[in-house]
Amino acid sequence: MMKRLMAIYLLIVVLVIAGCSSPNHKLIQSEEAKGQDYEQQTSETALNYEGDGGFLWKVLHGKTTMYVYGTIHLGHQDFYPLASGIEEAYEDADVILPEINMFKVDVNEEKIKEMALFEDDTTLDDVLSEASYAKLSEIFKGHEMALADYNHFQPWFLGTLLNQISNEESELAPEYGVDLYFLQRALEDNKEIVELETVEMQYEVQAGFSMETQVQMLEGSIADHEETASFLNQLGYNWAHGNEDAFKNQLTEGFEDIDEKYQQAINDARNVHMANKLDEILQTDDGQTYFVFIGAAHVLIEPSVPGELEKKGYEMERIY
Repeated sequence: MMKRLMAIYLLIVVLVIAGCSSPNHKLIQSEEAKGQDYEQQTSETALNYEGDGGFLWKVLHGKTTMYVYGTIHLGHQDFYPLASGIEEAYEDADVILPEINMFKVDVNEEKIKEMALFEDDTTLDDVLSEASYAKLSEIFKGHEMALADYNHFQPWFLGTLLNQISNEESELAPEYGVDLYFLQRALEDNKEIVELETVEMQYEVQAGFSMETQVQMLEGSIADHEETASFLNQLGYNWAHGNEDAFKNQLTEGFEDIDEKYQQAINDARNVHMANKLDEILQTDDGQTYFVFIGAAHVLIEPSVPGELEKKGYEMERIY
């Protein structure tokens, strides 16, 4: 099912939408509406999000220590506090390494807009099926958005907006994301922050896919939209309770629906890049302690970051 692909996307990529869309963009709900939604979700939920949370490895090289933690970019207030070993790994760290530092995102809006817009006179309704376009329009209307305002944007960008809508409809939220949790603490604790990627890098991955792949992804997500929120809730539950097999199954089932190039770009190549960067840090053997936190798919789906480090000769100790 294509909803699995969007979940993979949400867990692997941290995207920041910042002024690249229409000035009529009204994705953010009022506080009153958010409160109503939260009350409804809380009353209906049967999931318990209290657990150890995530997947953690430790690697030593000389006098240098590095923790590699698989997180989730969306979260729930009941995730916290995390397991004592995870909290201690952060506290021991001199330097933290997120995928991106969301508090110092310097988005080149013109560059992002250039990547997001069609290069010619093509419009979204030219590439989407009539049924998909109509359904997406209805979804947008439900969130006080007009799809016509985005008709000159490519499918990958519409996918990011649809992802945000799915986030709002789930029990999880970016403000409770583990990335944000540790970044906020690092700022308060004056820890050094070194990002592994940039926002532009992540946008370039999405914008680089063929139109056929973009349409496949977006139309699949539109078709399964009603089921995506509950799917994300289950992912959050499996992450919080460290249900590795169930978590991986939810992710890897989606890969059967996409071509190999997509998987390589969205996960494999980025994992190799991050592992190489961590290898460079470990080889300096500066005696510091590092706390790396990246999307859980990066630590569980091969070629994973821990797996790539093991190939380089490091002994990865699994903690959680």
